[in-house]
Amino acid sequence: MDYSDTRGCVDLIAKSGPDVFAVRILSNVDALREESVAEFVRVAAAVGATPVIVGERTKRDALRDGVVYRRYGVSVVTPGTLEQVLDGDLPVFEEFKGKRVVYFNPEALRSARESLGLSQNDLAREVGTTKDTIYRYERGFPASEATAEKIARLLGRRVFAPVDLGFKGELRCSNVFEFRRAPWDLFVAVHKTLALSRTRGVVKRKVEILRRGRGVVHDYYAVIVSSGSKAPEDVPAITEEELRAVARPEDLVKLVRDELDEVEG
Repeated sequence: MDYSDTRGCVDLIAKSGPDVFAVRILSNVDALREESVAEFVRVAAAVGATPVIVGERTKRDALRDGVVYRRYGVSVVTPGTLEQVLDGDLPVFEEFKGKRVVYFNPEALRSARESLGLSQNDLAREVGTTKDTIYRYERGFPASEATAEKIARLLGRRVFAPVDLGFKGELRCSNVFEFRRAPWDLFVAVHKTLALSRTRGVVKRKVEILRRGRGVVHDYYAVIVSSGSKAPEDVPAITEEELRAVARPEDLVKLVRDELDEVEG
């Protein structure tokens, strides 16, 4: 679902089977601001998606394909890396404090080492490091790109663990999300999902955005009108008073569902 024309905090929301991605697209990822990223992360949480920022460069350098960078806890990848991810080829390199690192699959690393009859000390000598370092790798600590490649030449790249693209930060869980720069003003995430927008501004445009996401991003939609205002025809609507009076998110979803059924006949 393309939201790039809304000038909000999210450009795309994509589903493929159980996988859902919320995507923000930028040329220069250094243009990101923490407040904007925080709302983007909340949009992803509302729709049950992994937030991913797609960019081409920083102020100083071009981003590299096959590497996962981080900004405010969100994964940053190039368009080429995103294409690899969608094809099921997950990256193994991650930028950490300005250096590229690799995490190992501890069980795969240990099994591959033992299958060649190598002790931790033997492997350490082969790659020019210490036994204690190999011990840490087998317990989930990262290795530099150079050391990881030396190990891969001996044991194969199957010992690498794919980078976890999930958000690395704190997020307050909620069933109801309120936004300032999202395609909607409110989003309710319970058994069924609901997107709502207030009728201030260009109502026709807001309704079009709500309708385009139905069935992909959310199950139901409605506009919120102030008391005494006329609701748009053929659009489910609730008043601000009704919204405040609803005790549970589930009841709000049911209220809109019934209104939508009536509007659609």
